[in-house]
Amino acid sequence: MMTLYGSGIVSGLAEGPALVSQDRLSINLGVEEKTGIVVERHHDLEGQSIAGKVLVFPGEKGSGSSSLSLYQLVCQGLGPVAIINVQAGAILAAGAALSNIPLMHRLDVDPLTAIETGDFVSIDAARGIVTVKKKGASQ
Repeated sequence: MMTLYGSGIVSGLAEGPALVSQDRLSINLGVEEKTGIVVERHHDLEGQSIAGKVLVFPGEKGSGSSSLSLYQLVCQGLGPVAIINVQAGAILAAGAALSNIPLMHRLDVDPLTAIETGDFVSIDAARGIVTVKKKGASQ
């Protein structure tokens, strides 16, 4: 088990399997709102669902409507349970706050190298703590 520390932007508790991208993500143009599947061509998550995942990626790209798109995904049960960014932006922070999704950034270790897709991640954004259980690790 590994513990990382960072800054919580939207507080809350969440846990789930990690979905990690090395690419910035546009929620409004890159994720299909009816399925929660990444549809951005040539994105490293293309074809994968963000639903129920701890979404780990460098940060946002795209327009201000990404906030509303994230909220719509959550309302349909297709949004991530939490988000970890290297550096979060204002648009994503607004969407996470609107959607009540815990959001953290500026971790003491690069989350893009410390966390792998399939790891089990727990977040306590109010305390700034991320716990990572590596996939395949025994209890």
